Amino acid sequence: MNAKSTPTQRAAHLRTQREAEGENVSHLSDLDLLNDHIEQRAAEQIDTRDRYMGLLRDQRLHGERVRAAANQAFKERIQIIAAGAVERQLRELGRLVSAVEALPAQPKPERIDRVREVASSVKHMLRLLGEDSTEWKLDNNYDLVQAARTVIGVLKARDGIPADEVIRLVGEALTPNGNLRDLFTVADSGALKPEFARQQPSFLGPDWADRNGHYAYEPAGTGARVVAFNLGNAWYLDLYSPTGALLAYGQTTELQVAHLAAALVAAAPDMVGDGAHAWMRFERTVTRLMQATAA
Repeated sequence: MNAKSTPTQRAAHLRTQREAEGENVSHLSDLDLLNDHIEQRAAEQIDTRDRYMGLLRDQRLHGERVRAAANQAFKERIQIIAAGAVERQLRELGRLVSAVEALPAQPKPERIDRVREVASSVKHMLRLLGEDSTEWKLDNNYDLVQAARTVIGVLKARDGIPADEVIRLVGEALTPNGNLRDLFTVADSGALKPEFARQQPSFLGPDWADRNGHYAYEPAGTGARVVAFNLGNAWYLDLYSPTGALLAYGQTTELQVAHLAAALVAAAPDMVGDGAHAWMRFERTVTRLMQATAA
């Protein structure tokens, strides 16, 4: 069928196609069949637009949560640094206050000179604290923790590295300002452990295929297809008809993907021509699955 087809030819093609899909349209006239087709296409366009607008919203919310977590960690670190800086400044000022408080009512010249020395030392230290950003760090513990995480992460992901090399590398890497170059050089000589390769989801099995970024469930003989992909901790499922129409969509947990995908494919023939929205079809399938599981 092409753009030059007559309405009668289009109706005949649609009738043949829908009957081949198992739908009874003998009660529909050609005009009703064409109108019904237009209404279905319009509903599918609305569902598809709603589906991916919802996905964009979820992606935005996920990004906001990630940024919020990173900002919170950054703020906490800044607070620690600021508290350390204030503590150092107060400590220096405390030296001066203590020296002044220790002066007698009629101090001797040498005591006055001592207070002046303390004041000069405090002034010098405060200037250093303001100029040298390294003095604003509480200590090297934060850097050591980060280095430890790097060491553990690299060595844990590799196999075949001698134990004495591991001990040496950990000792060198965890020293203040330790050089991690040798760590990565030795780690690169080991083989990447299988468990640190890209993790496969638990629901993969027969009729599932890895599509590099998403997973497709296509049981032979059904023509229907479920596309599964994750965002954060949620898994999103899209059910497509043999003609590529979006029949249902929604989200679930990884543990429920396999059962729900099979239920969606089984329900796909009943969804063709159903006037409900795609998200409603998904929720209806979830409800039926839960009822069947509880029975």
